Amino acid sequence: MTNITLHMHLDELCLSADISQEAIIEVVEYGIVKPLEGDTLSEWVFDLESTHWIKKAIKLNQQLQIDWVAIAMVIELMKQKQQLEKQNKQLEARLNRLL
Repeated sequence: MTNITLHMHLDELCLSADISQEAIIEVVEYGIVKPLEGDTLSEWVFDLESTHWIKKAIKLNQQLQIDWVAIAMVIELMKQKQQLEKQNKQLEARLNRLL
């Protein structure tokens, strides 16, 4: 099985998602996502999962006027929920094999 990983540079992300660099910088500064690589803005690279969370964070900020600290907490809880759901499915599959 082949894993395909897609990456986007900061400028590509800004163009494709119509997001300003300043908004992405805010998301990174509050620890909501981290660039996969790059020490400077022009070198930042994000994977698809990161771009998903960036878009969610910006949407929360724009639509609900939630501040970045609260958004960071909400996104962390959403990530934990997603991970728990994944683990639950795996455990259910294991249990079904045993029954």
